[in-house]
Amino acid sequence: MKFASPFLSGILVVFLPAVLSAQPGRPDMKFGEVSSQIFAPAVYGLDSNANAVVLFDRGEVVFDEASRDNHGFDIVFEKHARIRLLHKNAFGLASMVLSTSNRKNANAATIENFKGATYNLEDGKVVVTKLDKSNIFKEQNGDLTLEKIAFPNVKEGSVIEYTFRIAFPGFSYIPEWTFQGEYPVLWSEYDITFPTLFDYVTEKQGYQKFALDTVFVSNATIPVTFPGIGFGPPYRGTWSGEVVRHIWAMQNVPVLEKREPFTTTLRNHISKIEFQLSSIRVSGYNRSFLSTWDELTDQLMKDEHFGIPLTDRNHWMNDELKKITGDDKTSLQSVRNVYTYVRDHFDCSNAEGIRISQPFKTTWDDKKGNVADINLLLTALYQHQGLEASPVILSSRAHGFALPSYPLIKDYNYVITRVRVDGQYYLLDASKNYIGFNQLPELCYNGVARAIDASHDPILLSPDSLTERRTTTVNLSLDSAGLAGKLVHEAGRFESMELHNRLKKTKPEDFFEALRKTMAGYKTITESSFDTLTLKDQDLPVVWHYTMKYRFVNRTITFTPIMYDRQINPFTSADRHYPVEMPFGGDYTYNLNMAIPTGYTVEQLPKSQRVIMDDSTCIFEYRAESDGKNIRLSSMVRIKRTWFPVEGYEGLRNFFSLVANKEKEQIIFKKLH
Repeated sequence: MKFASPFLSGILVVFLPAVLSAQPGRPDMKFGEVSSQIFAPAVYGLDSNANAVVLFDRGEVVFDEASRDNHGFDIVFEKHARIRLLHKNAFGLASMVLSTSNRKNANAATIENFKGATYNLEDGKVVVTKLDKSNIFKEQNGDLTLEKIAFPNVKEGSVIEYTFRIAFPGFSYIPEWTFQGEYPVLWSEYDITFPTLFDYVTEKQGYQKFALDTVFVSNATIPVTFPGIGFGPPYRGTWSGEVVRHIWAMQNVPVLEKREPFTTTLRNHISKIEFQLSSIRVSGYNRSFLSTWDELTDQLMKDEHFGIPLTDRNHWMNDELKKITGDDKTSLQSVRNVYTYVRDHFDCSNAEGIRISQPFKTTWDDKKGNVADINLLLTALYQHQGLEASPVILSSRAHGFALPSYPLIKDYNYVITRVRVDGQYYLLDASKNYIGFNQLPELCYNGVARAIDASHDPILLSPDSLTERRTTTVNLSLDSAGLAGKLVHEAGRFESMELHNRLKKTKPEDFFEALRKTMAGYKTITESSFDTLTLKDQDLPVVWHYTMKYRFVNRTITFTPIMYDRQINPFTSADRHYPVEMPFGGDYTYNLNMAIPTGYTVEQLPKSQRVIMDDSTCIFEYRAESDGKNIRLSSMVRIKRTWFPVEGYEGLRNFFSLVANKEKEQIIFKKLH
């Protein structure tokens, strides 16, 4: 039986179609009814540059009583879409994989009842070219059979339309629905009808508003069959209760055009809705399906590619650890030494993954592996020393947010190490050879991580907890030819990581040579170097300097006071459809103390300025003053938070534009005689 309108009350059956058809903007979605007016627009106001426009995209889910005794229900998903192809660059939409089946899995979901057509306007009339068997192709790829479809008679301006049905065995999986995609969508609708004996957690994501968010409720009495719990027999009975039909729709949904600066991943922002089965509630049969952290931790610790190798005796580690730490096993210095050894001697072949790809001994001997091979090895080494150490799993910024409602292993793609020494926890990533002790790369700061141990502690890795502090100091005094002095730059934590990584591939001389190429002709570098200690010790911020001379001969000198680390405006787009997600806050300071060149006077000095955004999260202070002999100038930029909503984008963009323009302002000197 099918849970759809037959189970709705008589009043709802009568009025439901009227309610939907009265919704402004909702198109007529009867298959094959394509009028000539559909071909009228040459471009669409939603996106005048679009190569294609989705005229509508509709999904529907209903529950069918299944013939299979092992689960009792099928979830039936039906999709119907109509797309206008405006440019040949979108012709790829007219070719698709129709279905994928595995001959080893007889219960795999397959696509059924596929129907499609291409529509063109010729001499004012709509010409229909229907799909037939010649447009469907089968390909074998190992155990997979791929069915591919190619729409016929496709031209620029064509409309393609298709519909199909998929029956998913069981009741646990409801397909997620994406309202937003690669092309603008005029109407997107998802229609789900389900009996409330099933409880689903619903996760909504995105920033587009619903044009339709409607619920209809009726009552039904139906026979049900469910698998037994544990080794118990199957449950068979009768359920009576509410049947819910929920319809969501969005209208005029724009494309997330491109990955803007300061974006974790577009997957975090695309408008969609997804479902996770929480429980079944029937008299005499109550079952929970949501995993807990206890269950997920237990699952991982019993995984032969995660937890089981950590519990091995690993006797071979005894001699190797003795070479690194001697008899000292538990001091903080010992922990540092083990971390430094692994970080400096192992190459990471893959920066994602939470499961090892090979035995620990192979990783040790070959001195390479994926991020899990290296960091789980580090965890095992600490455990072998008798220290309290655990793996910590997280989702990297590029991977997307892990759903906070329930733990799913698919949400996690990165693993680090947590070790406790003298009552303090340290978080370590030895997979990157440019990171200091108890430091993590910015990719790790993406919300809540989890320790995989008996505590399964949540560990908040928030970008708001990070402040990148950078300082540049310039001192210039009088010289026989003009001015001479020194610039000293102390890099921030993440800038230091980037420099360490860069200097493993290039020479320090190349770094300073790149700086020389940006300098005015009247400026020369006389000496330059990195601080030796900060280059050797990744725990310290990198410090570098150069000394310089200025020789002035022109009557008018245009002098750039902020010589290094000027702010730029990364927000070039006029509009943005998703939040700004910075990897860290900022505290950037620049100080200049300089003498006025002999024989010159200051004709133009930048004016001091102070700018504070309304919520005081972004502050800019610029000061410039002269006593006739010397100039003192400073610029300070502070960013106190990392996440800015869409409605705050314009203010943030204007702030950075102001800072960038101000820091480009110049001092003008003019000869006295």
